[in-house]
Amino acid sequence: MTISATYSPDDNKLRLYASSKLDDETYARVKAAGYGWAPQQKLFVAPMWTPEREDIALELAGEIDDEDTSLVDRASTRAERFEGYSERRGAEAHSARAAAETIMDGIPLGQPILVGHHSERRARRDAEKIDNGLRKSLRLWETSKYWTRRAAGAVAAAKYKERPEVRARRIKTLEAERRRWVKRDRQWGSFLRIWSKLHEPGSLTKNGQEVSFKERALHVASADYAGGLWSDLDADRITPEIAQQQRVAGLRLLMARAQRWIAHLDNRLAYEGEMLKASGWTPPPKPKTKADLPLLNISGPVAYRNPYRATEIVKQEKAHPMTKAALAKIPSDYKGTRVSEDGTHRLRYAMIGRGQGNFGAEYAIVFLTDSKEHDRPGDDARRAAAEEEEQAAVAREVEADARAQRQLAAAPARAAAAAADAPFDAVRASLRGGVQAVSAPQLFPTPEGIAAEMVEALGVRNGDRVLEPSAGTGALLKALFAGTSSKVLHAVVAIEINAGLARTLKAQWNADVICGDFLMMQAEHVGDQMFDRILMNPPFAHGIDIKHIEHALSLLAPGGRLVALCAAGPRQKAALAHLGADWTDLPPGSFAAQGTGVNVAMVVIDRPGLSQAVAS
Repeated sequence: MTISATYSPDDNKLRLYASSKLDDETYARVKAAGYGWAPQQKLFVAPMWTPEREDIALELAGEIDDEDTSLVDRASTRAERFEGYSERRGAEAHSARAAAETIMDGIPLGQPILVGHHSERRARRDAEKIDNGLRKSLRLWETSKYWTRRAAGAVAAAKYKERPEVRARRIKTLEAERRRWVKRDRQWGSFLRIWSKLHEPGSLTKNGQEVSFKERALHVASADYAGGLWSDLDADRITPEIAQQQRVAGLRLLMARAQRWIAHLDNRLAYEGEMLKASGWTPPPKPKTKADLPLLNISGPVAYRNPYRATEIVKQEKAHPMTKAALAKIPSDYKGTRVSEDGTHRLRYAMIGRGQGNFGAEYAIVFLTDSKEHDRPGDDARRAAAEEEEQAAVAREVEADARAQRQLAAAPARAAAAAADAPFDAVRASLRGGVQAVSAPQLFPTPEGIAAEMVEALGVRNGDRVLEPSAGTGALLKALFAGTSSKVLHAVVAIEINAGLARTLKAQWNADVICGDFLMMQAEHVGDQMFDRILMNPPFAHGIDIKHIEHALSLLAPGGRLVALCAAGPRQKAALAHLGADWTDLPPGSFAAQGTGVNVAMVVIDRPGLSQAVAS
């Protein structure tokens, strides 16, 4: 087995490459040193350099080479891997959503489960499958988006680290860290010298008298913060000579470690400095502060900016004369400087007339009578200040334009992401609706083929007002809207006694849905108008279908048509024959899929027009 090691100054990481699996002992040592296994890259990587990690890399590999790949190259490889994760999760999300929607074609999520109906058991099972499938698709889609963000972030982070201004800040951080190690090295060196000479007579005295070796050792140990060394000495668990040997050896190890850190940081600083120099980057000028402005002594009219109100300018006819000694007597809390109106210089101010309780006192610009008076800044100074402000304004505009360009460039990507999210946004909305349960034991939805046949027989004309008095799950409404042009449908009124079903119908169809008992409704309850077309599949139990059809005819306008389903029994046939019903027996078992074996007939009843009624 061969092991190689590399170090990358770009990310300050050590990497170990093994040709085969490490034995248990070596693996434990590598893990204990802080290396972690990267399965996709098939290597061990340490999150940062330390002397201990360098030592084990040198022991196992013999030498440490430079890492061949750059930070951006490694980030690009990592991003490709993340994009692969994203694509796989995205494909799985679409697959899970498609599987759930296949079941939804039979029971749309949001349609109530019909308690007591033969379909209740299957509907609950399908609703659970839909819910689980949609939630799974959402989880997979969010995971896909997560890996997409990780892929973009990996490359962006690598490029960010290579930006000159970021490198300059990193250099400052490294310099600060180097100063900390130098400080520690000096402190340990100082204590090493003291401990090394501690056995020498006269190395430590108290009140001019030499103290014992043990007292000297206790005194230095208390200042050195050497762990439990002081306690061991005080309790006589170790002798002063042993304490001296242990601490001298420990300090030498600490100093050796500090020197390795300092050497490592020197190498990193040299690398970062060369990279920064090669980029041609120059640090931006330090922004001017109030302290950078010259402090002038002016006696004439003055004006300054109110520091508490950005747009307010305070004017004073002339500066208040005062000597240096008088100004010095004023407490520092009641004096200072203010920026001039044009921002080119500073002026002294102080509280004037300060008496007992500060009554009558006010702040004013002061002129020192025993100091040199300065000339007011000329046009050159004002022009320079104006140019600086203009340059700053231009820089702000350039940054704003760059920001706008970045937003414009990102707009297509955002639009594409929104389009990709749209199907899953709909899934979230469906899941919020959930599955409701309602009691509807006498509900037998109209089969799709029969519903289409009924709509064709209905013959809706342009401007007709249509009624569906027992809408149920909306099977007839679906056929009505599918088989009739929206321009022809003038107004559709649907009545459903079950509140849960009524809410679903309102959300699904462009119809005036009324929740109530159809048999209790008169014309004033449905718009106070008669209907030109009535389409219905009423309940069949105990001959109630006859009552529903007869009541519907009372709402049918002259010249209108009613198409209804009813039980194909002699009682229904006899009751509807005198109404002129066109009776058509449907094939046996037409409603078997809906859970009933009752034979069903379709009846078509035309109500005579006004002229026909008069003639008869």
